[in-house]
Amino acid sequence: MKNVKKLTALLLAGIMSVSMLAGCGGEKEKTQAGSMAAGTEGAASAEAGLTYNGQDVSEPVELVMYYIGDKTEDEDLVLAEINKILKEKINATLVLKNMSFSDYSTKYALTIAGGENFDLIYTSTWAYYQSEANKGAFAEVTEQVLNDYMPLHKENQAEASWGQAKIGGKVYFVPCNMANVSANAILIRGDLREKYGLDRLETEEDLEEYYTAVSNDPDSQVTYAYDASQNNDTSKAILLQAKNDWGRMEGALVNYVSYKYTDDFSADDLFWMYGTEEYLEYAKLMKKWADSGFWSKSAIANSTDVKEAFLNGTSASYTQNLGSVGAVASEIEESHPEWKPEVYDLFPSAHRFYAAYTGDGVAVLANSQNQARAFMALDLMKFDPDLYYLIRHGIKGVHYDVTDDGMWKPGPDMSKNNYGNGFSWGFKNSMYDMTREGTFKDQYEIGEVWKAKAIEGPTTAFSFDDSNVKNELANLQSVYTQYAPLLDLGLVDDVEKTLADFNKQAEAAGLQKILDEAKAQVAAFLENSK
Repeated sequence: MKNVKKLTALLLAGIMSVSMLAGCGGEKEKTQAGSMAAGTEGAASAEAGLTYNGQDVSEPVELVMYYIGDKTEDEDLVLAEINKILKEKINATLVLKNMSFSDYSTKYALTIAGGENFDLIYTSTWAYYQSEANKGAFAEVTEQVLNDYMPLHKENQAEASWGQAKIGGKVYFVPCNMANVSANAILIRGDLREKYGLDRLETEEDLEEYYTAVSNDPDSQVTYAYDASQNNDTSKAILLQAKNDWGRMEGALVNYVSYKYTDDFSADDLFWMYGTEEYLEYAKLMKKWADSGFWSKSAIANSTDVKEAFLNGTSASYTQNLGSVGAVASEIEESHPEWKPEVYDLFPSAHRFYAAYTGDGVAVLANSQNQARAFMALDLMKFDPDLYYLIRHGIKGVHYDVTDDGMWKPGPDMSKNNYGNGFSWGFKNSMYDMTREGTFKDQYEIGEVWKAKAIEGPTTAFSFDDSNVKNELANLQSVYTQYAPLLDLGLVDDVEKTLADFNKQAEAAGLQKILDEAKAQVAAFLENSK
């Protein structure tokens, strides 16, 4: 009995010693423990989820996030499942608030400036990232933030995305981890093509022949060959940029500065597209099409959605990114299979570039009281598979299902929580994204070709700092708004005179200073990238 007592005492002493050592462990042990915990189990420690990557999360917090888009019918149901995982892994619960598409442009900046207590917000190059970051609205994403709170991002996030997100050398939001090919395709009605005895489209001339044939088709009630309510930007991406194998800058320069892709690209390759002979020829073609009745003379004021015009039968084509036209083609196959939808890439020899990662993302507010936990939540919501599929798809068996070959298909209630809803945009991640079962045949085939040849453009990771040309950019935007839509739609009496006036006004607005600044920054970027 004495020996048993002695052995028991020794065991207890050993356990106490291990506990004391664990409590007094150095930073190296904490980091190692955190790194192990940040694996496939979501980085929770053995202490019932009270640490994440070695960081204390014992105090429960509520994280409030704003996103752009409409609330789905089943959002609360999905959010409850999300919060079960967040509660377990980082002792946090998420509250969602939204800004609809109809009013986000007026509410976004006001919401941030209004002093409301929230922690996370969707942002991107098109949703006020640069302007709000320059105001100091967002917390910086530093190397220490990644080391301490975002181990999964540190390991898996595309390196180029951080370069794209830099403003003045610093990063102020967490970009998505998905870079799709940035290119447009054209959807037409195969039944109308066949009606007029036309072959499948291969060239720009074939498209014009199709438009000429189907304009004001007497039987189908199609009133326009192409609904031009987006000022022809989507068409310009094909018939000007892809045709000439041009890339274009992103962010503040997106409407102004392009480049011809070459293997030895340099800053000197940047140019103002509206000063080229190629644009002049494009503008003349658009006037010819407008005069031929391919779209309404009042198209610049048309509020009809491009997609809806095709779906309701008033437009004979729809031009947009490949995913969008493919989704509409699939919808037409269900609702109007007799229309025989067809999708085309008219310039298959053009280079295809990955879009910037900064097209979607999430920022942590600079005045958030829960910055550390907010960064942890972002880490998990993008890279924890269970959370990712909840956010992007909803509840398995309810909003989506997975086929035996790894594709996703709609569940019985997908309409109540649609795939890719606004809340999910900031968390896009190509590591986990699945192809939809029944993807439209043309979309799939074109997409496979694009993916096989796609490259990162020479300025993919470049972020333009507009601080030296803010006034000039504002002035140029004013001139651009006055002239470009009318020229792009061919709604001018004299193309050459109007374009000359446009270029004269652009120069007066400070175009050359903007180009010089862009070239200087790109040259420095390329030098630093060597």
